[in-house]
Amino acid sequence: MSVYSEFEKLMQENRCRDAAKLLQKKKGTSVLLRNMDYIISRMNREEEQTFLLEFPEDCSTLILLQLLFRYEGRQRKDERIFKFTQHNLMKVHYETPEESEKCQSRLTEEQVKEVGKMIRSKLIEKLRNRLGKVYIEHSMKNYALPLAENTSQEGFGVLSKGSRIPIDEGKKLRAFTYWEKVNDIDLSVFALTEDGDRREFSWRTMSRHKSGAITYSGDETSGYLGGSEYFDINLPEFKALYSEYRYLIFCDNVYSGTNFSKCFCKAGYMLRDWEDSGQVYEPKTVKSAYRINCESTFAYLFGIDLLTNEFIWLNIAKDSKSRVAGDTTLSFLTEYFHLTEIMNMYDFFSMMAEKIVEDPMKADVVVTDCEIECADEIEIIREYDFEKIRALIEDAK
Repeated sequence: MSVYSEFEKLMQENRCRDAAKLLQKKKGTSVLLRNMDYIISRMNREEEQTFLLEFPEDCSTLILLQLLFRYEGRQRKDERIFKFTQHNLMKVHYETPEESEKCQSRLTEEQVKEVGKMIRSKLIEKLRNRLGKVYIEHSMKNYALPLAENTSQEGFGVLSKGSRIPIDEGKKLRAFTYWEKVNDIDLSVFALTEDGDRREFSWRTMSRHKSGAITYSGDETSGYLGGSEYFDINLPEFKALYSEYRYLIFCDNVYSGTNFSKCFCKAGYMLRDWEDSGQVYEPKTVKSAYRINCESTFAYLFGIDLLTNEFIWLNIAKDSKSRVAGDTTLSFLTEYFHLTEIMNMYDFFSMMAEKIVEDPMKADVVVTDCEIECADEIEIIREYDFEKIRALIEDAK
C-alpha cells in the first residue's frame, strides 16, 4: 500500500493524528503542511488542540512565515484563490463552484484563528533573542518581508511585495514605462473596489474617461527605437470623481506578443509638482525605476491605496501570454495590500531582538530606511537588503 493510500485509510477511520504522523515520517514536514487543512477539518476539538501543540519542531522559519500569511490573511467568503510561483512567474487559479462543493477541507473561522495563533506563537519562540540590542526605525512597519523576491531584479527603489510608501501631499503621480527593441508595450491602470469590481483606464478606454483626475500620454505603437507611455494621477481629484474605488493597480503588457525578456523595458513612478518642467521624464522626481525582464508578456507593476494615500509595491510577473490588460484577473492582488498588517520588518526584527533600544549608537544591529550615524562595528540592515534578511530567516532553523 502506498503512503498516500495508507494516509487516506487512516483519515477515513478518523485516526487523524496517526495519519498526520505517518505523512510527516514518510513524506516530510512540507507534505504534512500541504495537507494540514484536510487533517484539521476532520479532527474534533481535543484532537485539534493536541495536534497544534505537537506541531513539527523541524518546521523552518520560512515555512512558518508562509503559513502565518496564509492563516492570518483575509479569508475570502466566496471562492478561494490558489496561487504559486514557478520560474519567477505567478500562476493563479480561482476555485470553481464545482470545486467548492466537493471541497472536504474547508476550516471554520474559529479553526483558522486557532491555527494562526499557534503559528505566531511558534515564530516568536523560534526567533526569540537571535539578535542582541536592536534599534528599529518605526517606518520599517511599512515594509513587507522578502519571502519570494528575486534578489537579482534590477533597478532603483525596488522593494518587497506589499511594501507601502506614503505619497507626499500636493504632488501628482506619474507612472511611466519606457521600452526598446519591440514596437508596442501598453501601460494601463485599473481602479478596484474592496470587493474586486474594477474600472479600466487604458488605450482602449481613455477616450471615454478624459478628466483632470487622470491623464494618459496616448498609445505608442512604434517604439522599437524607444517608446514610452505614462499616466498622470491627481489623487484628490481621482478620489472625488471615483469615490467608490479603493485601489489603483498599474500593469504593463507587451501588445506585440514578445516576452519582456526579449526586449528592453523599464517601469516606475515619479512624484512631480503640478507646475513642473513639462518634460516627460524628470530624473530628480523618480521614486522607482526598474527593469522588467520576465519570461511573460504581462506584469503587475504597483498599486496605490487611495484611502491611505500610499504607494504599494507589487512587481509580479504573471505566467501569461495575454497581450491586453483588460483580459486578466486582478482581485487576487488585494491580499498583497494587507501583508504589512500581518507581519512587517518592524515586527520581524522585534521578535529577533534580545532588547529594543532607542539609541542607534547603543545597538548591535540597526534596522532603518534613513541615513543614520553609528559606529562602524554596528550592522545596518535596510529595507532593500533582501539577501541579509533572507539569510536571517533561513538561519533561524
